[in-house]
Amino acid sequence: MDKIKPHESVRAWFSRLILETSRGERRKPMPKRTGFLYEQVISKENCIAATIEMTKNKNKSRKAMWIRENATVYGTQLAEDLVSGNWIPSLYKEHVVMDGIRKKKRNIRVPCLRDQAVHHAVMRVMIPHIMKRNYQYNCGSIPGAGQTRAVKEIQKWMKGRKDYRYYAQFDVKKFYESCPHETVMNELRRYFKDDRFLTLHQIILDSMGDGLAIGYYPAQWYGNIVLMPIDDAIKNRLLPDCKYVRYMDDMLLLHNNKRKLHRVRKEIETLLKSMGLTPNPNWRIGRINDHGVTFLSYRFFRGYTLVKKPLMYRIAKKAVIAGRNTSPHNAKAIMSYIGILKHCNSYNLRTNRVYPKVSIKKCKGVISSESRIRDNATVV
Repeated sequence: MDKIKPHESVRAWFSRLILETSRGERRKPMPKRTGFLYEQVISKENCIAATIEMTKNKNKSRKAMWIRENATVYGTQLAEDLVSGNWIPSLYKEHVVMDGIRKKKRNIRVPCLRDQAVHHAVMRVMIPHIMKRNYQYNCGSIPGAGQTRAVKEIQKWMKGRKDYRYYAQFDVKKFYESCPHETVMNELRRYFKDDRFLTLHQIILDSMGDGLAIGYYPAQWYGNIVLMPIDDAIKNRLLPDCKYVRYMDDMLLLHNNKRKLHRVRKEIETLLKSMGLTPNPNWRIGRINDHGVTFLSYRFFRGYTLVKKPLMYRIAKKAVIAGRNTSPHNAKAIMSYIGILKHCNSYNLRTNRVYPKVSIKKCKGVISSESRIRDNATVV
């Protein structure tokens, strides 16, 4: 609702509102934005909880363990620094990892522990409001969702009563490296109206350098916020009757009309370009019955699911290595792969390539023993 103009009475304001509505001049109201969040961020209770949350699973860092033991003192000091404006982000540490089956080169930027505590304090307040607007089948970096939810839903759609004939896959070229900060801030302003809260986000974005820094806790949420308009456009405007799932910047659509999928592709490319993002030219639109659907390390067919061949070879190789040297690292890798294989038709792979090469019982014992030693060290 429009605000009362200066020197305008309530009766005059109400008459103007009725006149604009009758003429059709009144615009559609913007979605409600949330305010008064900065006070929640800088509260002592939130900073202490964020400090404890930040140190979770950091049992190899003595400094993190010390902060966890003195979380009340550290969190109180952090709240005071945020209130007084003394918090200034420090320079991050950067290293390179080769990720995934294809060994993609990824630059990981790790902020200091103090900055991580601030990030958790901000995100603890923001995440509940983002989850209310989140698309149901947006599964990337979402608590309680992840790859498992996406795989189960695709399997359900592939063997459902409705026979979807075509699929479409899109993604964004170097999404994290190329995502503009201004686009992130524009989307945040659509949801929040607290200027001091938005200023904190701007400071965090500036501290990341170019794009969204992999290694920063807020980066994954910023990525989801930027792509939420794509979810709304597909399901509410472009193709409401399609089956659609998104895992970060990877998008998959199932539909019976190939022409409509091509039209949606053009619309998505236009939306991405308006956000300052570059669509990946390696998009795919094809018939499901020809080669199935390759998505999230799986190949989906009607009624059954297989693991991708590169991952299959990698699992078989790791089983041989773990059988010769059942270290905690190799044991965790094998158990992680077993979790992946449970969600597809992999009986032959497990019985011929995995179980004869490595003992699953031994891997579980190694992991349990290491966890027990780590917990004892943490208590001491």
